[in-house]
This record gives sequence, structure tokens and C-alpha cells, in this order.
Amino acid sequence: MTESNPRRTLPRWHPDPLARSAIERIRSCGLAVTAHDGLCAEHAHDHDDACPYAYTSGRSLHTEPELVVYGLGAEAAVDVLCDTIDEFEFHDWQQLVSDGTEYAVESIDVPLRLVEVVDTTDLHATNLLFPNATVLQVVWPDDHGVYPWEHGYSLEPRAQYLKGVEGFARDVGPRVISRSTGPNRAQRRKRKR
Repeated sequence: MTESNPRRTLPRWHPDPLARSAIERIRSCGLAVTAHDGLCAEHAHDHDDACPYAYTSGRSLHTEPELVVYGLGAEAAVDVLCDTIDEFEFHDWQQLVSDGTEYAVESIDVPLRLVEVVDTTDLHATNLLFPNATVLQVVWPDDHGVYPWEHGYSLEPRAQYLKGVEGFARDVGPRVISRSTGPNRAQRRKRKR
């Protein structure tokens, strides 16, 4: 039995330059990390502060979650993402998320936690290439060890956008499709007219 190459499921080309760049990096390295140190487009109207973040693309090819981290500079963010990927060799990511377990990495001197992302609008390349990917946010605490969802968090929300749900891991198992006894799509459209 031969193992199929997951990179073959990537498109050969994409009209978006960021997606094309991610495809090239995934093909050559197995993973693409995209870092943004400027303004987030959807938050630019709210304030003039920078909204740095970095995210992965390509882990979905291996049925692993994509990752994102907010509030760190590009170099630190990339290091945190790579160290978190290394942690998955020792810990089950689903268990880390569902239990709210803290873990440590070498690149940053604070404990980290994972939450499942519900708002993936900032992950442009990942959304274009893997629109149904599971995405986890790496979250860091303030100077007192308090996380953004806990009482007493001392940083402003724009220091680290929280795009996920704490303590929740989506079941990524198979979907069950059952026969419906209701009207089909054509019948529903006809009724709406």
C-alpha cells in the first residue's frame, strides 16, 4: 500500500499572490507561516494601533489544526507557532484545548494556552486554500498570568485579539448525512417564490 502525498491536494496555482506564495512554501517546506506586523484591515477603523499576528497554512493537509497567534512581533510569533507545533509531538492538541492546559515553549517566557478560533477572517491564505480547516489560537497571559477571558486581565483587548472560544474543541469526526423527510432544495425555493 502506497501512501499518497498530501501536497498533491494543493492547487498548482492560485490567482491571489498571498495564496500563491503560501502554496510555494508548503510545497518546498511542508508548511507556510504568514506574519502581519501592520494594521489588521477589519480593525483599522477602530483604532490606529498595530495588530500583529502570524498564522500557519498547510497543517490541514496532515489533518492537523492550523495555528494563529496575536499580539507578538513577527519573529516571536513565528517562533511561538513553530514551538507549539513541536509541542504536538508530546501532547494531544485536542486534550490541550478541551482541558485548558497550559504549556511552555522555549521562545517565550510565559505559559500558553490553546483555544479554538471561531473568527478566521484574518487568515487570508489559509481561508483561500483550506476554508474548512480547524484553527487554534495560541493565547498568552498578561504580566500577572491572567488570560483574556479571565477576570482581572490587565491588557487592552487590542494588545491580543481573542478570536476563539476557551475550553472548546470541535469534534472533527465524520459527518453523518441522513435522509430528510422534508422538502428538497427545489421545493423550498419554489415555496419562497
